[in-house]
Amino acid sequence: MKKITAIIILLFFVQWWLADPTISVPTNDVTFSYIVKYTEASNKNDLLPMLVALHGNGDTTENFYATALDELSVPVRMILLEGPIPKGTGNAWPWSPEDFKQYGEAVNEAVELLADKYPTTLKPVLLGFSGGGMMAYYQAVKHGSSYSYIFPISGKLSKDLLGDDLSSPGARVHAFHGKKDNVLSVSGGRNAVKLLTSMGINASLTEFDGGHLGIFKSMKTDITHAVEKKILSLN
Repeated sequence: MKKITAIIILLFFVQWWLADPTISVPTNDVTFSYIVKYTEASNKNDLLPMLVALHGNGDTTENFYATALDELSVPVRMILLEGPIPKGTGNAWPWSPEDFKQYGEAVNEAVELLADKYPTTLKPVLLGFSGGGMMAYYQAVKHGSSYSYIFPISGKLSKDLLGDDLSSPGARVHAFHGKKDNVLSVSGGRNAVKLLTSMGINASLTEFDGGHLGIFKSMKTDITHAVEKKILSLN
């Protein structure tokens, strides 16, 4: 019996040790799982710029890191937040205006808590792809003052998702979108940037001759260099 108890305790400890860390947002009763990654140029104990990354719908944090962020080489602490809604073998971000409000506020508060938890230089940089790109656009409008730069990739944003709450622009927005994107049309990116610009947000869009899932093949180097340039400006 003692051996069985010891094995159960050991298995519980191993499961706890291997589990991703979490950050709880008390005001919204939301908890996000996340992973932390560092480049070879980074010391995890140092004061570092923070890059917060939001994966696409149905994806995982580990796969998104390997797909989009593994070529970063400058000193940076990468926080990859897991979407709060289970979807397929991964997780997703919200689609309805009500969910955007709840989880949009939760993401902003989680990022603020994480920037306090880890030694962080200035304001975090935010990057989001597809469904995560939609959340990145939303953050730019509603909580832009919490970030230094925001990179929405293959995302979109429409007025109906914004609700009536006050906006808080601040971060410069650099968006990327494929002209042949058949998941979230490039017109969604164009309209999102026009909407942000009409609200006084400094936003630009870089288009490339490719599709949705191929952006981190044909444009990965360009996106990496653009993100690294802004990260280096925070040192």
